[in-house]
Amino acid sequence: MPERGSMAVSDPAEIAVGGCGRFGKTSMPRRLYRFHCLGGGDAVFDMHGRWLSSIREVRQQADRVALDLMTGVACQDWTVWSVDVRDAAGRPVLMRAFTSVKVWDRQA
Repeated sequence: MPERGSMAVSDPAEIAVGGCGRFGKTSMPRRLYRFHCLGGGDAVFDMHGRWLSSIREVRQQADRVALDLMTGVACQDWTVWSVDVRDAAGRPVLMRAFTSVKVWDRQA
């Protein structure tokens, strides 16, 4: 199912793309991010996005999006799903596997 500009995730952990870094505490101006869910040939596209100002907020929102989908749809193999986060220009920002979701961040 690879599409133009998509990434394959071999490790179930997240992949930070660009200068934000996986462990950095980089603060950014508020930017629009879209959280697309991809897995097993299926996709759920975020047409509205969300305005966020840090990579930590982006990670937390990716977890919330994954949890919302997993709790709203029954009988799926979520191990093949990931959240593909893109900026407003469509550039990749973060790829987060559903298996890496932190359940305790849902209400944050």
